[in-house]
Amino acid sequence: MTFDEYSTVIESKVQGAWNFHNSLNAQSLDFFVAISSAAAAVGNRGQAAYAAANAFLNAFVQYRLAQGLPASSIDLTAVSDSGYLAENAEAAAEVMRNLGSDTICEAEVLALLGAAISGRLATACNNHTITGMRITPTPPFWTQDAKFKHLRLAAEALAAENSAGQDVAISYNAALKAAKSVEEAQEVVCAGLLNKLPSVLMLEKEDMDVTRSLSNYALDSLVAIEVRNYITREFEANLQVLELLSSGSIETLAKAICVKSKLVSF
Repeated sequence: MTFDEYSTVIESKVQGAWNFHNSLNAQSLDFFVAISSAAAAVGNRGQAAYAAANAFLNAFVQYRLAQGLPASSIDLTAVSDSGYLAENAEAAAEVMRNLGSDTICEAEVLALLGAAISGRLATACNNHTITGMRITPTPPFWTQDAKFKHLRLAAEALAAENSAGQDVAISYNAALKAAKSVEEAQEVVCAGLLNKLPSVLMLEKEDMDVTRSLSNYALDSLVAIEVRNYITREFEANLQVLELLSSGSIETLAKAICVKSKLVSF
């Protein structure tokens, strides 16, 4: 990109933050919250200027804190049920492919804002929260970045612990890519759901019935968010929480996922 293109992207956040700081510095503020992005930590392919602008916001917050001024920053991952990505499934799938992270919902964003305003972020994470970052079985591009070494080692240790005495974990993402028919794709998704749902619902796999309505299980909104994130990562399909909760049985949910999955082309 040209310098002008770079400057155009970063100017609103960089100059905007300085404007707020200089205008309000003489006043006694209760809070100063910068909405940043997870891209500030991991980068985002094709959006270097956007990542840089958000990295500036995080650094700016630390600058204010060093001066004894209130400040906190929240690095948001993709917000699933509100805003641009909620209305653009293809864009949401592309973001998930790039970041390889979990999404969050609007209620979680508001809860984080509440924590920042009340000062709870100060004690929890030095006034800087990064959302959505998780190393998955299909590692996102940022996994090898040196600053995420502690996450990588923790993920490797957990994988080793889980696989001790067990078969190697199945990649349902790879299996779905290799499916030769709609029926086979639905079977893969169904198997993936049967692998995930018992653990989040605290049930035995044998207790799950693929023809039974999901409303018969203890699938509340928080559990639904975790399942929705799993579906986005593993099957590259963007579903809203309400769609998941009202989808009917596991079989019908598997069919809906196949319709929306970027991995199913037939």
